[in-house]
Amino acid sequence: MVRVSGLPGRTFKRRFQKAAGMTPLEYVHALRLERAKTLLETTELKLEQIAEKVGYEDTGFFSRLFRRAVGLTPVQYRRRFGALGRAVRGAR
Repeated sequence: MVRVSGLPGRTFKRRFQKAAGMTPLEYVHALRLERAKTLLETTELKLEQIAEKVGYEDTGFFSRLFRRAVGLTPVQYRRRFGALGRAVRGAR
């Protein structure tokens, strides 16, 4: 992102945080976790597959980050919201 912006690294990070309310890394994690939530709701992919699809090589790190951000483990999230996502998708 820094290279594409053409700004010095510190300037980019400062402006990004001011505009988005989070650091670039926090933003990337948020995007990845939103995609993971969708995959947990709508697929039966294994946790390792979801972690890899959203950009994490370490499933343990992904799980800890997910729990910290969402308040549930990925497995708990799937149990709670997975059926709802599949029902909504099936109703289309």
